[in-house]
Amino acid sequence: MTRDFSAPAIIMAITVYLLWGTLLSHDISWYLISTGWWLDGVEIYADILELNPPLAFYLTAIPVSIARVTGLDPTATYKGFVLVLTTGSLIISQRLLNSEASLSPTARRAVLAVAAVGLLLLPIGDFGQRDHLFSILFLPFLVMNLLSKDASRPVRAGIAIWATFGIALKHYFLLLPLAILAYQVIARHSLRPALKVEYLVMAAMLVLYVAATVILHPAYFDSVVPLAMQVYGAFDAPFFSTLSHARILILVLLVALALLVVNGARPRSNAVAVLTGAAAIAVFLIQSKGWSYQRIPATIFVMMAVIWTAATLSQTQKQWWPTAMAAVSLMLLMAPALLHGPYQNSFAKDVNPYFTCAPGKRSFQIFSSTVSTGFPLANYANATPANRAPTLWLFPGASYRLSLTKDPAEQVIYRATLEEARSRVLADFFRTSPQVVIVDESLHKQYFNGAPFDYLAYFSENSGFAEAWRNYALKGHVGNYAIYTREGCDLPD
Repeated sequence: MTRDFSAPAIIMAITVYLLWGTLLSHDISWYLISTGWWLDGVEIYADILELNPPLAFYLTAIPVSIARVTGLDPTATYKGFVLVLTTGSLIISQRLLNSEASLSPTARRAVLAVAAVGLLLLPIGDFGQRDHLFSILFLPFLVMNLLSKDASRPVRAGIAIWATFGIALKHYFLLLPLAILAYQVIARHSLRPALKVEYLVMAAMLVLYVAATVILHPAYFDSVVPLAMQVYGAFDAPFFSTLSHARILILVLLVALALLVVNGARPRSNAVAVLTGAAAIAVFLIQSKGWSYQRIPATIFVMMAVIWTAATLSQTQKQWWPTAMAAVSLMLLMAPALLHGPYQNSFAKDVNPYFTCAPGKRSFQIFSSTVSTGFPLANYANATPANRAPTLWLFPGASYRLSLTKDPAEQVIYRATLEEARSRVLADFFRTSPQVVIVDESLHKQYFNGAPFDYLAYFSENSGFAEAWRNYALKGHVGNYAIYTREGCDLPD
C-alpha cells in the first residue's frame, strides 16, 4: 500500500506547492463570500441570485465554517477541504484496485498515479470548481465498475453515496452513471443491473435532494429556474466552437477505443472506461459554454480510459507500446494545465489600488456580466461586494432577446426581466452605498451578442440612483472598465 501511494503523495506535494498563496477562481471566490452571507441569514435564491442548485452552498459551508471557527483564511481552508476529498477518493480507489487480482501491482500503481495527476495537477487552474469536485467524488464509482467482480453491497452503497454528492452538483453529471448502467444492461441483456444497490441508493438520494430543495429553497424553482430558462441561453457558445475545445479529448478517447479493440481480454471493463470518457465529453458539449472548468471531468475520465485500456493491454500482451501511447496521450491532455498553472486574475490586482480605505473596510459594486470582474477581487482586496449575485447575468440574455423580437408580448416579458434585474442591482446599491463602482463601458459587452446596453444610462432612469450617482467621480480605467469612487469609508450595517 505504501508503494501505491508514493506517486500520489509526490503529486499532492507538488499541488500544495503550486497552490500555496494563490487565488482561487472567480466562481469559488463567489461561493466563499455568498456562503458566508447565507450562514449569516441571507436567503439563497430569494436574496442571493445564484443559478446553481443548493448543494454547492452546503459543501462550501464546511470550509467556510471551519475558517470562522479557527480564524484561518477561507481560501486556504477551501483548498484543504478539496485536498482532503481527493485523498479520500484516492484511498478508496486504491482499496478497490487492490482487490482486483488480475491487475498487476505495476498496472495498479500506474492507474492510481494517473488518477492523482488528473485530480490534482490537471485542474490546477480551476481548482475546487464544481466540475472538479464531481470528478473527485465520482472516481471511486468508476473504479468500482472497472473491477471484474462486484464489491460487497455495503461498499457499493457507500461509494454510491460518495459519488452522489458529486453528481447532485449539476444534473448533467447524471449522464456518467447512466452510461455505465446502460452498458451493463445491454451487456447482460437484462434490466437487473438497474436494481443493484448502488443505483437504488443513488436514485433515492437524488429524489430526496430534489424534494428537500423544493421544501427548503422554493425560490429556486419559483424564480431562478424560470429566469434561467428565459435568458441564460445568451451565455451559450456555438456548437462547433465548443466542439473545437474537445478535439484533443476526442482524439485521445479514440486512442483508448483503439486499445480496447486490440485487447480482447477485458472487454467489459475497457468498455466501461471508454464509455465513461465519452459520456464526460458529452456533458461538456451539452453545457454549450466551452469554459475550461467544464472540461475537467471529460479530461480526467478520458485520461482514466486511456490508462486503463493501455495498462490492461500491456499486461495481457506484455508489450511496452500501449503504455507509450498512453503516456503521449496523457501529455497532450496535461500540457495546457502545466502551461497555464494556477488561477490568475490580473483585473483584481489592477483594480486594487483604487481602494483607498483600509482592507476590511472596503465596499464596491460591479456593473458587469462577467464573474471574473467582481471575484476574486472581493477576496483579494478584502472588500464587501454589493451585488448579491456572482454577475449581472439577467441583463445579457434579456437585452439580446429583446433586440431580436418584434412581438409586443415578448417585449413586455423581456422588459419586465430587465426591470426586475435593475431593481435587484439598485437595491444592492442603496443597501451598500459602495465606495467603489466598476462599470463595463465596452460597446460590445461579453454575452450580449451585439445587443447595445449602457448600465449607467439604464440605471439612471431611476431618479434615486441618478441623485446618488452625483456623489461618484471617475478615477480611471482598467481596460474597458471605468472606476468610480465616492468619499468616505463607511460600510452598511
